[in-house]
Amino acid sequence: MKGSFKKLIAFRRVLVWLNLIAVLFNSSVFYLASVYIVQSNMSFEFLNKINFLPGAPLTIFWSSTLSYLLLAIVMSYRHYFKKDEEHNSRLLLIEFFLTILVFWNLRFTYNGVILLYFVDLFISLRNKEPSRQLNLWLGMALFILVIFSLTDTVLIENISNIPQLDTYIEFLPLSTKTAVILISNVLNVVNLIIFMGILVLYAIYLHNREYEVKEKLAKAAQTNLELQNYAALSSHIAEDRERKRIARDLHDSVGHALTGVIAGVDAAKVLIDLNPEKAKEQLTKVSQVVKQGLEGIRAALNKLRPGALENYTLQAALKKMLSEYSELSQMKFDFQYDWGSAEFEKTTEDVIFRIVEESVTNALRHGHASQVSIHFLVNKNYQILIKDNGSGCSKIKPGFGLTQMKERVAIIGGHIEFKSGDGFEVKVDIPKEGVNHD
Repeated sequence: MKGSFKKLIAFRRVLVWLNLIAVLFNSSVFYLASVYIVQSNMSFEFLNKINFLPGAPLTIFWSSTLSYLLLAIVMSYRHYFKKDEEHNSRLLLIEFFLTILVFWNLRFTYNGVILLYFVDLFISLRNKEPSRQLNLWLGMALFILVIFSLTDTVLIENISNIPQLDTYIEFLPLSTKTAVILISNVLNVVNLIIFMGILVLYAIYLHNREYEVKEKLAKAAQTNLELQNYAALSSHIAEDRERKRIARDLHDSVGHALTGVIAGVDAAKVLIDLNPEKAKEQLTKVSQVVKQGLEGIRAALNKLRPGALENYTLQAALKKMLSEYSELSQMKFDFQYDWGSAEFEKTTEDVIFRIVEESVTNALRHGHASQVSIHFLVNKNYQILIKDNGSGCSKIKPGFGLTQMKERVAIIGGHIEFKSGDGFEVKVDIPKEGVNHD
C-alpha cells in the first residue's frame, strides 16, 4: 500500500510542475500576443473585435504566475509539514481561493489547475469516512463540470468583458497560431491523462488499503479465536497439573507406607523365634497399616478419576467433554460410538477418557485443528480412531503427553499408534480378552 501511495504523490508532483509550465505558457501568450498586436498596428482591429478595453497583458502574466507559485507553495507546505485537522482544513480553503484566483487571472482560459486542486484535495482527505468522500467526489464533479463549461466560451467574454486567449491568438501569424494551439492542446491532453492516471492509482490505493484492513481484521479474529481456545484449555491444563501433583503426593505416601510395612515385617521376623505372640501382634499392626494404605490409595485414585465418569457412562461422559470443548473453542467433532453397552472397569474407562481428552487437547493446542473425528469401532479388538485436520508434523517426536498415552494404554494391555501428515491420527487397540468387565 505504501508503494502505491508513493506513486500517487509522485504523479501529483508531476502535475504541479506541468501546471506551472501551462500557466507560464498561457500567461506568456497573453503578453506576447498583445505585444505583437501593438507592434503590428492591429490594436484598432483588436479593440473593435472585443468592444471593450482589456487589462494590461503584463499584469495578466505576473498575477497568474505569482498566484500559481503561491498555490504550489501552500500545497507543498501542507504536505511536507503535517498539521492538525483544523489547520489542514484552513490551508485547503486557502488553496481553493488561490485556485480560483489563478483561473480568474488566466481569464478562464486554462482549467488544468482545477484538476490539480481536486487531486490535492482527495489525497488529503483519503482517511476520511467513505460517506464524506462520496459527497466530496460528487461536489467536486459538479464543480468541475461548471468550470469546464465556463472555459473558452464566448459567454464569459460577453458578460464579464474579459477577452479570451483565443481572441489574442487569432491575430498571430498562421504558423505561430498553429504552434500555440498545438502546444496548448498538448498541455491540456497531458494534464488530463496524468489526472486520469492519478484517479486510477488512487482507486488502486483505496482497494489495497481496504484489502490490508480486511486482512488485519482476519488476523485479529484468528488471534482472538486462538486466545479463546487457549483460555478454554487453561482449566483443563490446570486440572492436569493438579492430577500430576496428586500423583506425586500419592507416590510419596505409598513409599512412606511401604517403608513402614518393610520395617514392621523385619521386626516380626526377629520376634517370631523369640516371642511368637509379640510377632503376631506386630504382623497385625502391619496388616492394619497395609489396609489403611490401600484405602488411602483408593481415595486418591478416585480423586484422579475424571468427574464426568463419576456420574455418566463412558459414552455420555465423552459426549459431555466434547460438547464443552465445542462450546469453548468452536471446534467441530464427528463422534461415532459403536461399542454399544459394553462396560469396563474403572481403570480402563479412565484410560480411554484420558486418551480422547489428550488427543483433542493436542489437536487444538498444537495442530490448531478445527475438526476432529472420533470413532469407537469393534472388530477383533475394541478400537479407537482419532483424526484431526490440523497442521500435523513432519516427524513425530513423543513428548510427555504422547509418552503418558502409551503408558496408560500399556496398563490395560492395549496398543497405540500415532500417524502424522494431513493432520494427526491416533489409533488405539484394546483387546477384548483380558479386559475386565464389571
